[in-house]
Amino acid sequence: MRIVVLGGMGFLGRGLVKRLTESGKHEITVFDRVVPQTDDARLSKVEYVQGSFESGYDFATLVDGADLVIHLVSTSVPGNERDTLDEIQGNVIPSVELFNACVTKKVGRVVFMSSGGTVYGASSRPNRETDLPDPINTYGLQKVMIEQALRYASRSSGLQYQVIRLSNPYGPGQNPRGTLGLITKLVYQALNHETISIFGDGSVVRDFIFIEDAIQAILDVIDNGEPNATYNVGRGIGTSVADVVNAIALTLPEEIRLEHKPGRRVDVPYSVLNIEKYRSIASIDDFVSLDAGIMKTYEFFKEHRQ
Repeated sequence: MRIVVLGGMGFLGRGLVKRLTESGKHEITVFDRVVPQTDDARLSKVEYVQGSFESGYDFATLVDGADLVIHLVSTSVPGNERDTLDEIQGNVIPSVELFNACVTKKVGRVVFMSSGGTVYGASSRPNRETDLPDPINTYGLQKVMIEQALRYASRSSGLQYQVIRLSNPYGPGQNPRGTLGLITKLVYQALNHETISIFGDGSVVRDFIFIEDAIQAILDVIDNGEPNATYNVGRGIGTSVADVVNAIALTLPEEIRLEHKPGRRVDVPYSVLNIEKYRSIASIDDFVSLDAGIMKTYEFFKEHRQ
C-alpha cells in the first residue's frame, strides 16, 4: 500500500511510521511541519513532505495515489486548547478539506486519531464507543466535529474510514517538557530530582497505555478492524494521578518531591475506556503494566539524557 501519515513526526507518528516501514511492504509518505534533513530522509526510505496543516493546503497532491491516509495531526493539545472558533479554523476546516481531497483522489481509507480522553466528557464508568460524545473542552469538541466530518465524507462517497479514540499514551520518545504525557513528565522530573507538580488533589483518573502497546493496537485496528467503525484504544484500566505518583515513588530509586497546583476546569475528572470491541481483534495478550511502563521510561531517559 501507499500510506500517507499526517503528523508522522510526532510522538505517536514516529513509532507508527517505524513499524510500518519495518514490514517492508509499504510506500510511506510523512507530512509534518518539521521533517528530517535530506540525508537522514534518504536513509530512512520514507518520503517526507514539509508543510503546515492549514486551510488552503494542497492536500489533493499529497494524497494522490494513496491507499491509506492516517490523520494524526492536531494543532492544539488538551489543557492548552484555544477558543472554539480557533479550534474549528485550525483543526476542523483543514480536516474537512483533507477528507474532500481523499474523496476526489479516490483514497481507499482514512484512519483518524481521535481522543478517548476528551470526546466522552465527564463520566463515572468506562466509556463504550456507542456512548454519546459530550466533550467539556474545545479539544474534545473539535475531535468530535472531525469524526463527524469523516463519517459524512464516507457516506457521500466510496471512502472507508476508521476512527481510533486513543487514551493516554506515554513512554520513550515522548517530549518530557511538553504539555502531554503525565507519566513521561513525572518520571523525567523524578530522574532529574525536580519537584513533581500535579494539578488538583490527584484524584483525576486516566487510562494510561504504554506507547508500544498503543502502536500495536493501532496496527491491529488498521489490519483487522472493521471498516467504517470506531474503536477505543487504551488499557481499559483507570489509574488516579495520585496512584501514578505513588507507583513512581515505589518503582524508581529516586526521592520524590511533590507539589500541588490548582485544578483545571478543562480536565475531565474520570476518563477510562471500555476496550471490549478492540479486544475482539487484538493481538496483545497482556498490556505493559504501569510499573513496567514507568521503569521502561525511566531507563530510556537514563540512557538518553535530555
